[in-house]
Amino acid sequence: MRYYLAPMEGVTGRIFRNAYHAFFCPMDKYFAPFITPNPDGGIGPKDMRDIAMEHDTGITLIPQILTNQADGFILTARTLAQMGFTEINLNLGCPSGTVVSKGRGSGFLAHPKELDQFLYEIFSKLDLKISVKTRLGKEREEEFEAVLEIYNRYPIEELIIHPRVREDYYRGSPHMEAFHRAFAHSEAPVCYNGDI
Repeated sequence: MRYYLAPMEGVTGRIFRNAYHAFFCPMDKYFAPFITPNPDGGIGPKDMRDIAMEHDTGITLIPQILTNQADGFILTARTLAQMGFTEINLNLGCPSGTVVSKGRGSGFLAHPKELDQFLYEIFSKLDLKISVKTRLGKEREEEFEAVLEIYNRYPIEELIIHPRVREDYYRGSPHMEAFHRAFAHSEAPVCYNGDI
């Protein structure tokens, strides 16, 4: 069994990651809080300080990108690759109102055609491992059947599933039956996220 440290904005930055790794049970991977791409693919100074590889020696750090614009994802991923990263995580799980209202995070799941086009573009233009953090849908867990069909078209490195929908936020119990169906039908390796 492998264990990952999920990204939490304002919490799991480089100081927390390194302290946790040094003094507690080390994780197999650490996911950095999301980066929102600049139009030119640049990464803001705060994010750059957080993910600079010299600060995370001895740990496997995976940067996460939050966007619904393929060009921004591609430019930012190329910048990250130049820094030495070989895997990037796409955030399709964030339930925050300000994120979802812009069609990002779990809000992107409500637009399957656009999501499919986005994934087509990033996978056809990048030679990097791309993992995806997702929820089951925006409003209903039944949305995930169509979303998983889209995911299965692409060589996703790992599908990290938080088995709630956006409307659940972090309330109630995860939809474990939906997770088991996803686990059984995903072409990508599956990782469980939530309520651990």
